[in-house]
Amino acid sequence: MTILLPTQKLLPTSTAGSLPKPSWLAEPEKIWSPWALEGEQLLEAKQDALRLTLQEQVHAGIDIVSDGEQTRQHFVTTFIEHLDGVDFEKRETVRIRNRYDASVPSVVGTVSRQKPVFVDDAKFLRAQTDQPIKWALPGPMTMIDTLYDGHYKSREKLAWEFAKILNQEARELEAAGVDIIQFDEPAFNVFFDDVNDWGIATLERAIEGLKCETAVHICYGYGIKANTDWKKTLGSEWRQYEQAFPKLQQSNIDIVSLECQTHMFPWI
Repeated sequence: MTILLPTQKLLPTSTAGSLPKPSWLAEPEKIWSPWALEGEQLLEAKQDALRLTLQEQVHAGIDIVSDGEQTRQHFVTTFIEHLDGVDFEKRETVRIRNRYDASVPSVVGTVSRQKPVFVDDAKFLRAQTDQPIKWALPGPMTMIDTLYDGHYKSREKLAWEFAKILNQEARELEAAGVDIIQFDEPAFNVFFDDVNDWGIATLERAIEGLKCETAVHICYGYGIKANTDWKKTLGSEWRQYEQAFPKLQQSNIDIVSLECQTHMFPWI
């Protein structure tokens, strides 16, 4: 029998990922929107935006709060731009999520992480609240699908390298007080053979040794035209999750965060 204390909820609420940025920080609802400020002013503005999005979550009654990704321009590339071995000036056009072409940075050497990427931001959020906090990182498969690999020339090999780097970051986020670490893997809804062959294995490498709860967020992409056009081809039932769920059920991942449309699930 599960006994809930008065302060506990059977289904605690949280957000999936990014929340809109204030217009004084960056243009809202625009991918890779440039920052409106620089230097110390930008740092202060990011922290102000983080405080604001935290207050909005608390006001809305959210139980597990997040940074709303206020300090990053993009859920994948902001992490990658802090790594060695990736050249953002040397760009190539690749097919992303097997749906649309985009100009992306190139892997030109051994990828490595010289210092934490989000840990200072996580410490700042932890200092603002006593509520459980969740932090999102890009997953290994989605990272490799947002780059041109001119060095490893193997999606699997590069994914394993990124998994090791993500594990370094995740361990430090846990030490900073993060309660749930979420890995965003929209690529899981596209490359089903890779998911089964090595995708979930690399994700488990990314969570190796963690004691906090872990989650994977599998979505259908931003609301850009290429994604909305693709969604129109899926029919009345979106069955991509059937491919990944059986193996995720057997994995060490604690939580699965998914995207759905409420007309498909009328009880939601």
